[in-house]
Amino acid sequence: MIVRHDGDTFLLITQPDHAQLAETLVRAIRTEPALAGDARRTILFATREHDNGWLEVDALPMVDAASGRPCDFMSGAAAVKHELWLRGIARAAKTDALAGALIAEHAVTVYGYRRADPAWTSFFSTIGSMRDALLQRIGFTERAVFDAYYRCVRLGDSFSLQFCNSWTDPSDTLGYHAEMQGTSLLIAPDPFDGKTVTLRVVGRRIPARQYRDDAQVRAAIAAATPEIVTGTACGM
Repeated sequence: MIVRHDGDTFLLITQPDHAQLAETLVRAIRTEPALAGDARRTILFATREHDNGWLEVDALPMVDAASGRPCDFMSGAAAVKHELWLRGIARAAKTDALAGALIAEHAVTVYGYRRADPAWTSFFSTIGSMRDALLQRIGFTERAVFDAYYRCVRLGDSFSLQFCNSWTDPSDTLGYHAEMQGTSLLIAPDPFDGKTVTLRVVGRRIPARQYRDDAQVRAAIAAATPEIVTGTACGM
């Protein structure tokens, strides 16, 4: 769950909804050669499904005991993260083994900062083995090509997170510089060939306060009216 503090409210966006927005952004990219090839459909599928393991977690949101805020995607127990990535990779791989491998690569990449943590050692070995087994199953051995495919998934995730969180600090990902100005995500070099991409994602707004327990925050979310968060993305 993305938890964005907007004045007197928390704006909540689920990880699967963020991932759908990531696919919208990747679909519009014109600067990545991998998206012009035969793997385009797989790359888009992997981008859309890269957070599908969060479906069950975001359906039952929890409260961070220390702050009283809803848990966001950065918080929560390591065991929960491990389980959701295993589930998400396996779920996507049932449809497309290469997409499952790309999602596994995403998991070990975005949690790279955890490599020195003993509680995460098994995560990296297990997810890495899943990725390699999926690639072996389909006879995919071209690592440079795989990396080019994964670049697209990573870019979509990064751009979408910046928009959904409304992060004002600029970010640099794989050679692209991105920053928010109001509701516009500006990116350089321009990945969209001069076009402006319309961004829409579903959110729910609840009061920004301390919540006593999981039941209380779940009740607040259930009572919230879905809200369409809109904006644009374009070259800088």
